[in-house]
Amino acid sequence: MQPDPPPGFSPYGQPPRAGGLPLAARPRARANGVAAVVAGVLALLTAGLFVCFALYNVVHASGPDGVWSSVAVVNVVGGVLGAALLAVPAGFTFARRIAGAWTLCALCSLYVVAVFVTAPLLWGTPLSTQLRFVLGFEKSNGAVVGLAVLCGAMTAVSAAVAGSVRSPGKAAATPPGR
Repeated sequence: MQPDPPPGFSPYGQPPRAGGLPLAARPRARANGVAAVVAGVLALLTAGLFVCFALYNVVHASGPDGVWSSVAVVNVVGGVLGAALLAVPAGFTFARRIAGAWTLCALCSLYVVAVFVTAPLLWGTPLSTQLRFVLGFEKSNGAVVGLAVLCGAMTAVSAAVAGSVRSPGKAAATPPGR
């Protein structure tokens, strides 16, 4: 059994201030609102382009005997998985979470680097051919990949801005002079 607490003391939280009012909660820093919305919209656009690339490979990439090549399988699985993985941090970025913005920045940067570095290393494609495919916008799948890389790069930059330029939460948004 414990004695009663002294008057003005709350056993369940922070002690009240001098005026009897509880201490205000410290506002959490949030990602910049405008940059977070821009990054989220660009991320969803990039995810949509990944799905378009996967659908193109589903429809057009099967060989004459109806069997998919290993490149087509990697393109379909990578496009769908990449779009799903991109949608999650996009949602957290829309919610103005700093960790979501930095995760989105890292993921988009990884995608951009993977298109230019990993694909030529895995499949033995010359770098000039890969650059021509990605930045040439020649066929519909090349245009989709080129747009996905450009949107991914813009998403990475805008997510980095959203994560680094912090806005105070609602608790600290009081007009000056009050």
